[in-house]
Amino acid sequence: MGKQAPRRKPAISRGPRADHGYHLPVMADEIVEQMVTDPHGLYLDATMGGGGHSARILEKLGPHGGLLGLDRDMEAVARNQATFANDPRVRIQRAEFSRLAEFCAPESLAGALFDLGVSSRQLDAKERGFSFTPGTALDMRMGPEGPAAADLISGWDEYALATVLRRNADVVEAKRLARNILAAVERGDGLNSDLIRKAVEKLPGIRDDNRNSLLARVFQAIRMEVNDEMGQVEKGLRAAVVRLRKGGRLCVLSYHSVEDRMVKETLAEFEKECICAQNLPVCTCGSNHRRLRKVLRKPGLPTDAERDRNPRARSAKLRVMEKV
Repeated sequence: MGKQAPRRKPAISRGPRADHGYHLPVMADEIVEQMVTDPHGLYLDATMGGGGHSARILEKLGPHGGLLGLDRDMEAVARNQATFANDPRVRIQRAEFSRLAEFCAPESLAGALFDLGVSSRQLDAKERGFSFTPGTALDMRMGPEGPAAADLISGWDEYALATVLRRNADVVEAKRLARNILAAVERGDGLNSDLIRKAVEKLPGIRDDNRNSLLARVFQAIRMEVNDEMGQVEKGLRAAVVRLRKGGRLCVLSYHSVEDRMVKETLAEFEKECICAQNLPVCTCGSNHRRLRKVLRKPGLPTDAERDRNPRARSAKLRVMEKV
């Protein structure tokens, strides 16, 4: 009987060029070090984007490890499916991360990563309507579902728009700014990035060097409402805690104070042993409700070298928790 040909090993990705012009993966070394504790476990990249973090995670996994990648952006999903097509360890789904429970069982994950916010590629694509480049139509949707930003703004009154600006970006001048924006809409001015810019420029007492910062926060606030980003964060993190196995780790990258506050408050609930009302004289819940512990006492920050080479990393904060 002749010798059998040796069985070919499945192709395994070892750091593919998985950026596609999105952005450099932020704090990738720190995330892999903190999260990948079992090379044979199943890991979740809840915001796959350009696939940079996914590629680094896969470098640390053995042939029996696995990666589930989620993204709501159709373009990101298509590109990652092409990039990781030859790696049998990878499974990719187009979905908001609030739906992650549909794709993995309770206590099945060895680790989960949430890289929040918007990608550089989305910001740079004028047709997506995320940036305040002159003449940009206001869309801002991360996926095809739901109304675009222009449709929402057209339906808001002054109170609703001011609430969005305060809640999602801590805009102090929210009421006056909302009035300026809606007055321009009523005049029939083109509802695009120029209208928002002019509304900001009309605010009295705003220094020239602060206008772009305020404009960016206004766009952030509207984008977050279009995509229900705060609701997504809360639902996604809660689902991830249930899906993590004991000892599994949760890593969350946030990029601004409103986002980080939601992450901190949501995760803090899972650190409590007792969930009784504070006015109760004695505990009646059993004091056994703790599900997470901090791995990093304070949020991790990028190194000076990373900040220098990657502008997106400048405001990043990394929170790491472990399932107990």
